[in-house]
Amino acid sequence: MTALDLESVRARFPALSRTLDGGPAVFADAPGGTQVPDGVIEAMSAYLRTSNANTHGAFVTSQETDAVIAEAHRAAADLVGADADEVVFGPNATSLLFQISRSIGRTLGRDDEVVVTRLDHDANIRPWLMAAEDAGATVRWVDVRDEDVTLDVASFEAALTDRTKVVAFTLASNAVGTVTPATELARLVHARTNAVVAIDAVHAAQHRRIDVAELGADVLVCSPYKIFGPHLGVLFGRRDLLRTLRAYKVRPAREELPYRWETGTQNHEAFAGFVAAVDRGRLQAEPGL
Repeated sequence: MTALDLESVRARFPALSRTLDGGPAVFADAPGGTQVPDGVIEAMSAYLRTSNANTHGAFVTSQETDAVIAEAHRAAADLVGADADEVVFGPNATSLLFQISRSIGRTLGRDDEVVVTRLDHDANIRPWLMAAEDAGATVRWVDVRDEDVTLDVASFEAALTDRTKVVAFTLASNAVGTVTPATELARLVHARTNAVVAIDAVHAAQHRRIDVAELGADVLVCSPYKIFGPHLGVLFGRRDLLRTLRAYKVRPAREELPYRWETGTQNHEAFAGFVAAVDRGRLQAEPGL
């Protein structure tokens, strides 16, 4: 393994050359995400300079926009180990979780139960709490072990019943960095219930390979701006789930996947930047590159 050339890496991030009060700027805002490399900035600028248009037109810039959207779905699918029609883009992971939870909430009844954990970011808690509240369903909480700030697996198992319909948990805590045994947790859920497993990968996707099939995820979210990309949200949804749930959308929106979940005009320049972030990461991972 060759040594990492840090100066070369830093040179790819324009923000790292910024100075404040005569000294180098320090970017310590973890919730704000990563800084963005020049290739991503250039891809976004190029789209705005040459191809800024809406979709499905007969003219060249619209066709180029359609191609950018298709490439973004391909890149996101590669990132999480899914198919392109199982990937939904939105403004952020929180908004996407509210969107999918609203639709899942329509399937809940007063006898059903939703499981959330005290380790999670509120983005993967509040949408499910509100869906349960709207349906009159019961919420069960999974505790955290005080001694090591890990998820209490015994508490998790105890929360599962034959009435469980949704189980939401994180891959990694945004607050303390705890990594959960996600595959084991999903296996427990699927062995004991017919519940939807909703996984928050926002704080893990930049550190580990994500494979939704291996994880046993039915729903998974991540944030491109945490992995050197622009401010976007990505949601994976199991194909049959995305097809059968009612999507809240305008009438002109297409019915086929994934577009029935992407109502309205999307952030096309961010799609271009996301493709650049994922493709550059793939190239850097190849031997000799």
